[in-house]
Amino acid sequence: MAFSMHMLLNGRDPGIFIGGVLWLLLSCSFSFGVESDINCLKSIKASLQDTLGYLNSSWDFNNNTEGFICNFLGIECWHPHESKVLNIKLSDLGLKGLFPQGVANCTSLTGLDLSSNQLNGPLPTNIDHIITFITSLDLSSNSFTGQIPMKLSNCSYLNVLKLDNNKFSGNIPLELGQLGRIKTFTVANNQLSGQVPIFNKDASITVDSYANNPGLCGKPLELCRSAAKKSNSVVIVGAGVGGATFAALIVVIGLFFFMRRVSARKKEEDPEGNKWAKSFKKTKGIKAS
Repeated sequence: MAFSMHMLLNGRDPGIFIGGVLWLLLSCSFSFGVESDINCLKSIKASLQDTLGYLNSSWDFNNNTEGFICNFLGIECWHPHESKVLNIKLSDLGLKGLFPQGVANCTSLTGLDLSSNQLNGPLPTNIDHIITFITSLDLSSNSFTGQIPMKLSNCSYLNVLKLDNNKFSGNIPLELGQLGRIKTFTVANNQLSGQVPIFNKDASITVDSYANNPGLCGKPLELCRSAAKKSNSVVIVGAGVGGATFAALIVVIGLFFFMRRVSARKKEEDPEGNKWAKSFKKTKGIKAS
């Protein structure tokens, strides 16, 4: 690196100098990216209890060859010989511990599968800063507790979010309905309650997605009590207004027929109408000669 910099400083061609600077910047960026992803996996390994020894036997950081982490169990890289992690798939490995926050160092990660392990505790409240570009997150069949973080709604690239078979409690953040790319969402077999989010029409979310959470309500489940009460109130008010309008209409119709009947009766009593009154006025106007 020192030799390259010396050559650049002594170069007389501006084009070579600029190209060289760009090459150095890209090299530094690549080195940082690779180091970041290696530290990511080191942190994950250190933070989890590897009870069955899968990580201990496969994740050997003493190897310094380019792209060596791409051969680790459960690791998929963007390119086979480049240590940039694409997916982490550590399902059913007997892992114990909290959610591994070192995942944040895998800056190009798009998929994280930690399902069917023995992970516990709450999810980080700042989870949106840890899995910024994740498109698929599977934490199902663990023992995670506490509330589902509202900031998951900031993970705008999420297509798949599986949180079923855990011990989550409280309400599901309604803000999750803002996940415009979501296709699969499931929180079945938890301890959740309250209204469920309203997702986009392309999401394949059914009653099964919320199974065994007796406190949940809202489409596609039964209406929430507040919504049902509101609906009943609307029906009652509507019925009252409709009834009053109908009654007023009956009164108007009744008055109309009553007036017609009165008018007909007057004609029967005085067939000539007011003819006598008119003749009286004429007589009154004649002067005596």
